Amino acid sequence: MCPNSWVIEMALHKELLHPQLNPRRIRPVNQAFMRSTRGTNTLPANPVFADIQTILSVLKATGLLPIYEQLSSFELGPPTKPNEFYSFFVRGVVHALTIFNIYSLMTPNSAKLFISLRETDNVNQWIELLLCIFTYTLTVFVCARNTKSIIQVMNEILKLDQEVLRQFGIALSNHCNFSIKFLVLIAACQAYIIFLRINALSGAVSPTTYILIGFYAIQNGLTATYIVFASALLRIVCIRFQFVNQLLNGYAYNRLLGKNPRQLQLHMDKFPEDSLYIYRTHNRLLRIYKSINECCSLIIVCFLGYSFYTVTTNWYNLFVQITSNKGVISSHIMQWCLAWLCLHTSLLTLLSRSCGATTHEANTTSQILARVYGKSKEFQNIIDKFLTKSIKQEVQFTAYGFFAIDNSTLFKIFSAVTTYLVILIQFKQLEDSKLEEQEAV
Repeated sequence: MCPNSWVIEMALHKELLHPQLNPRRIRPVNQAFMRSTRGTNTLPANPVFADIQTILSVLKATGLLPIYEQLSSFELGPPTKPNEFYSFFVRGVVHALTIFNIYSLMTPNSAKLFISLRETDNVNQWIELLLCIFTYTLTVFVCARNTKSIIQVMNEILKLDQEVLRQFGIALSNHCNFSIKFLVLIAACQAYIIFLRINALSGAVSPTTYILIGFYAIQNGLTATYIVFASALLRIVCIRFQFVNQLLNGYAYNRLLGKNPRQLQLHMDKFPEDSLYIYRTHNRLLRIYKSINECCSLIIVCFLGYSFYTVTTNWYNLFVQITSNKGVISSHIMQWCLAWLCLHTSLLTLLSRSCGATTHEANTTSQILARVYGKSKEFQNIIDKFLTKSIKQEVQFTAYGFFAIDNSTLFKIFSAVTTYLVILIQFKQLEDSKLEEQEAV
């Protein structure tokens, strides 16, 4: 029997043994996959990360991810020496440009980057540029430090999927096509922002200004791309948590109603073996989840701070335009602010939903365990041990331990934006009052 027929027959065999695996909810070995493996002895290259190959290529080309070697269909190896040198060279160029841009911000040429209405506005935009530079520089440092960790995370996901394919004949789908859409959004927003900025410049423009504008857009784009990559990894882990929960849910009371005693006995005979697999896989997923958090949390907390400040200042700019021009908003300012708000709001929504969905699936396991059928004492002991450990494990995706990121994070951020927006408006009113007093004197 060839390996490929074993994979296909294994899927049918497991479907008979595990009717809880609904092929409508979990994609089995699809037709394209079967056609690609039929008559060959190899599997498609990295089918797990097929949905995010574009974003992986961008991050590897820019030095944020290592250019790893593919040892097999389900294993990645460390980068070769030339690839390591390339990544090191790219990061060196990035740091050199960062130092150059920080120096340029201290020169008079940097004033052309600001749409200055008051001194307060100028300072806000200057801080925003520094936050962008700091966030991207920190991203480069953290990515360089976590080279081995990120390869290990990806290998753990690949090995887990290899086991699922061998045991159940199922190729789990990832639903990460959103990464391409977000890459297009990021590129479009940054290109449009560059166009607006250059179009607003007056007089002779120095090469330094062009470099500062261009690198500023690249920094924003690559930091946003890494956030999409982190969200895609979380989505992949979320799908695997769903698979484990669906396996476990097949033994719940409501799934076993209507079975005769013989069917029930045959079904529950598989429970000790399946419960061991589910327990082991769930723990592996928790370790992967924690590793992703450790690799990305520092980058995410800086990005959240930068996004918070950017969203706040852009809403503030819109308010200044409305109040200063008696309700008439400059077309340039409106397009500028809406482009930034669209980009950062989309990324914050994606990150919050991905973290929230994965955390929810990880914590749902204990709820399903409470509904598992355990008539005999042997089965009940297995459930109790699994349930005790699951209840004690508090699963959260945090921003470097400062706060948890979930579906409520977006609401909390915009609540804080409203608060600080009021503070900025009060500063502006104070500045306007002082100007009026000076004019009166």
